Amino acid sequence: MPSISHPETADILTVPSTEGSDPDPVRRVVLIDSRPERRAVMGVLVDQCPGLIMVGVAADLDGAATRIREQRADVAIVEIQMPVAEGLATIGALREQFPHLRIVVCSFHDDAATRQAAEVHGADAYLRKPLSARDLFALTVDPHAPLVGSTTP
Repeated sequence: MPSISHPETADILTVPSTEGSDPDPVRRVVLIDSRPERRAVMGVLVDQCPGLIMVGVAADLDGAATRIREQRADVAIVEIQMPVAEGLATIGALREQFPHLRIVVCSFHDDAATRQAAEVHGADAYLRKPLSARDLFALTVDPHAPLVGSTTP
């Protein structure tokens, strides 16, 4: 059974480390996308990442904020295409409401202006779709990961 520890202001679950050292954190993830089929696909990817657990899904900012607060989520995975202006507003509002939340954008939009706008609004990382579970996991858990990342072609 996962143990609970208290870094910063929120509890995080932990699982035993494969190396026998300190336990690895489990990140609580909320998926935010206006389209249910995209939420389902992203949910499958999250399920493939040991150390990530999906604790909620939302189609908009209000639903996302509720799920994040109720589930004490560590990570929000945001599809910026809600349309883009709404996605950017969601990122900005989440950053303001939840300063310690890791915000990862996953989108088919892959232009410099959109990536820069996501960064300006508070995104921690940006992944281009299609993406791999490995890339998603790396940018979700690494606080030092670059804003833009994807090793999949």
